[in-house]
Amino acid sequence: MLKREISRSQNIFNILDENSDNGSWSWIWRLKFPKKYKFLVWLACHNVVPTLALLNHRNMATSSICSRCGDHEESFLHCVRDCSFLRIIWQKYGFVKQAFFSSSSPRDWIKEGASCPRSTIFLAGLWWTSRHHNLMCLGNETWPVTGLNMNIITSVDDISSCLQSVSSANPPPRLVRWNNNSHVHIILNVDGSCIGDPIRTGFGGILRNHSGTYLSSFSGFINNSKDILFAELKAIYQGLNLAISLGVEELACYSDPLLAVNLINGDTSQYHISINLI
Repeated sequence: MLKREISRSQNIFNILDENSDNGSWSWIWRLKFPKKYKFLVWLACHNVVPTLALLNHRNMATSSICSRCGDHEESFLHCVRDCSFLRIIWQKYGFVKQAFFSSSSPRDWIKEGASCPRSTIFLAGLWWTSRHHNLMCLGNETWPVTGLNMNIITSVDDISSCLQSVSSANPPPRLVRWNNNSHVHIILNVDGSCIGDPIRTGFGGILRNHSGTYLSSFSGFINNSKDILFAELKAIYQGLNLAISLGVEELACYSDPLLAVNLINGDTSQYHISINLI
């Protein structure tokens, strides 16, 4: 039985590989569109969109005939493209060539539409025709052509404005490097963190000379704690101890939490929870 299951699983993967570009679906995820659009494309390319034809094939629907026109089997391409109700929509946006309606492969049809100059309106139309199909089948909600058209146009405007803002936002190059801030002695950089579920709290630091050459470093974890301030103070404490053990007599210590720095430099109450560490 195990061999049969492995064989069946292998056949499934082989089918996916044959239907994809060398087994890769990266062209879908590279589309600069909302994730819900890309997920619909992925479902369509794998032929798992719950149309009546698919549900009837799996004995989950009594009929595979389109409930909108009542003339043809409701495949994916029929419910988003070929139904007479929808042809009007596509033709309105300039998709009038016979080649647009002749493709029988959802993957080929979508990939060509998603790479054409009118890809934005194509994918918006694909999304809203599929959305209207779901609302009609599940909620008995039917939109007029004008309502469907308005949703498509609104989505096109939203996507276009987002893409335009992303492309026009060209931030200046940013040089990221270590900065000794003109100090001529040892530099100690420390930090603490608290992240995850279950919580992991830790600290660490690094010692470098004024030219940035690595001297030493440290790190550690704090068990059963999610006190980020304690982690930051612990990092400073451990860093100073490391510097002392290395014979460093003068250094500059960098730590990002202002509260920790003020607690060390200020007149901290003797009743503070971390007073011993401070």
